Amino acid sequence: MASDRRKRISINTRINESNIRKKKYPVVESHMIFRFTCIITMIVIASARCIAGFQLDHRTANRLWRLAQQQRVRLQAMDSRQLRFYGSERYNNDLLDAIGARLSEPVLAKGASADDKIPSKNNQKSSVSKSLPDFEFEPKRGYGPYIELTDEERELFQLLRRARKETDLSTTLRVAGGWVRDKLLSTPEFTRTQVGEGRLTSKYVATSMGRQGTKVLASEQGQKPVDIDVALDDMLGREFADHLNEYLAKVGEETHSVGVVLKNPEKSKHLETATMKVGTFWIDFVNLRAEEYTQDSRIPDLMRIGTPAEDAFRRDLTINALFYNVNNGQVEDWTGRGFDDLRRGIVATPLAPLTTLLDDPLRVLRSVRFAARLRFTMDESLVEAAMDRRVRESLAEKVSRERIGCEVDLMFRSPDPVGAMRLLINLNLVRTVYPVENCSDGIKITNELFDEGLSLLSITHEHLNDCKHFPPIWCQSKKSYTTHGVTELTLREDEDARRLLWYAAFLKPLDDAARKVKEIEVSKRQGKKANRSTISKLLVDELKRPTRDSDAIEKIMKGANDFTKLMNAGVDLSAVSVLLCDIRIEDADETSDSGDSKFKCSMRGKTVLSATEDDPIWKHAMEFRLQCAEILKKVGSLWRAALFLSLSEHMNSQLEGEMEYAIEGDIVDEAHEELHKGEIDRYDSFATAMQRIGVIGIWEAKPLLGGNAIKKILPHIPKGPAFREVMEEQEQWMVLHPGAGPELLTDHLLKSFPDYI
Repeated sequence: MASDRRKRISINTRINESNIRKKKYPVVESHMIFRFTCIITMIVIASARCIAGFQLDHRTANRLWRLAQQQRVRLQAMDSRQLRFYGSERYNNDLLDAIGARLSEPVLAKGASADDKIPSKNNQKSSVSKSLPDFEFEPKRGYGPYIELTDEERELFQLLRRARKETDLSTTLRVAGGWVRDKLLSTPEFTRTQVGEGRLTSKYVATSMGRQGTKVLASEQGQKPVDIDVALDDMLGREFADHLNEYLAKVGEETHSVGVVLKNPEKSKHLETATMKVGTFWIDFVNLRAEEYTQDSRIPDLMRIGTPAEDAFRRDLTINALFYNVNNGQVEDWTGRGFDDLRRGIVATPLAPLTTLLDDPLRVLRSVRFAARLRFTMDESLVEAAMDRRVRESLAEKVSRERIGCEVDLMFRSPDPVGAMRLLINLNLVRTVYPVENCSDGIKITNELFDEGLSLLSITHEHLNDCKHFPPIWCQSKKSYTTHGVTELTLREDEDARRLLWYAAFLKPLDDAARKVKEIEVSKRQGKKANRSTISKLLVDELKRPTRDSDAIEKIMKGANDFTKLMNAGVDLSAVSVLLCDIRIEDADETSDSGDSKFKCSMRGKTVLSATEDDPIWKHAMEFRLQCAEILKKVGSLWRAALFLSLSEHMNSQLEGEMEYAIEGDIVDEAHEELHKGEIDRYDSFATAMQRIGVIGIWEAKPLLGGNAIKKILPHIPKGPAFREVMEEQEQWMVLHPGAGPELLTDHLLKSFPDYI
């Protein structure tokens, strides 16, 4: 009977949280319901003790207290602005004193000195709580033995424990943040089966919320952390760093310099952080914190030193709210959901999603990023909150464009940029993140432009992933295929070039629409600044990306357009001719018989003198070389990204045309695959031919004759356009006659420009 009573009492103390989330009950009314439930619970307990002689044991009381604490924290977050009506002090006194809780700790006002002494938590109990059992809100614990520490990490944690013990500190050291999450994800307990690889285009599969529908190019699991965040429960980070150096000096070891990062709310630094390098790691020491927000800012209005539970619940996601307790080697889940969400692959907030996102709207972009990075699914309640109009408005008003741009850049760096962009579109956030209306003149901005960008990005991402398993010749890294001393990386090896390619693919339809408008109005504007492209304005002015990134992305787009024009003109036939005749132009080495020439030219296995060769096939190949060189000189080392984008546009246009005429019952998969294979073969031949004729690296080519040498040969050459014309003629001649010397070039210039002699 006693156990049945305990069970009923425990059940009656709960409040239907799902009804609260669905706003069936107003938030403030839920608060009153909870207080009433607490009173009824105490009456039931007292009645049970009087009638049945039942004594409330410690375990049952502790369980009741945990339920009350959890419900208190959840209710407090349901709508912080409504509950703030009560005031934090009154709220704590009225509610927590009724069930014997600790009072809150003193608040650090905004702008208070970080050097202020933090009172010990042991001195902050009310007179009521001192007379009651000292119950604690306990987290879920475990999985510590599952975490595999490296030798460096084990040595670091042992050092921290020794320093704590030898300096007589009672501090609990907890590693917080992504280190704990990633360590758990690498354990068998949390290893999840990879999602099946399906087609990427939304026309073939239902749009997902970010987890399915894309292939992963790279996995971040298994990477060693660069830095570790250590949270402290009773002192500032600077204080513990000083204690650590004190211990190191005491035992005769080298101390470490401490860098203090002061509070900078605009950069999301809300409390002082002490940074020092210990061993192979950069350690950030910071105290636990609790915070409250104002209505018109994502910067906390009220901050204080918090408990582990408060620090965990104020974090953005449950999977990021896990702590690794350095003192006992266990992982702590104070939200009660972190372990389950990590195991199930769910991105969820510790508290009510809408309030969490409105307090700091940047969290909606962080949720998208982590869903893409970890290939997790966003929680349904979080999806609903993210689609709320107020979240979009707060994101536009409260978050700086720099912070939004940083999150977007991290999305494109993630293993699943397609999933991230799909989430932005499905959550109706894309127009807020990419405010194209502020950058365009005369462009009709529609959601279809972003849908087209997503489709193009999907195809580009998918084909690059396919090249991982079946790489064509031009996707293999071989130094012999480059000239002019250039060593390059493939897209599989060049993470930065891949990131720029993702940007270019997603924004290409927007760029095409802007170029059509600009071609009409090109004569109306003058000056370099006035003629900045829409993409440049969007990336630099709105997303605050570096100008070099914007220039590189536009290079890829323009290069893709140029490659597309060549392919549409049938240049792939010239490429096949180059391959069939085995035409090769390579850097000359010391053992070659090319004399003073920098290049070794051959056709059908025989050496060719490019300056005198008159074979029509060779001449045609050199014309092909000139066409390719003009593009490569402009796009430079990003030529692979530009070519991939051009190929993706061809495949995407084929797909759209195919679906336009398809009717129900048609079998389009086989025809679709055949079209794609044929297009891929064309581009593979073209790219391989470019490598064979020695244009990879031509952007580093130096002119045989400099400006002074040109003036000596053509003494009457005027300055300006005429001089530029001569230099361009020299460049073309060098491309058509690889390896020819300056003497032959001089003769050519004298014949071409007799008026300047």
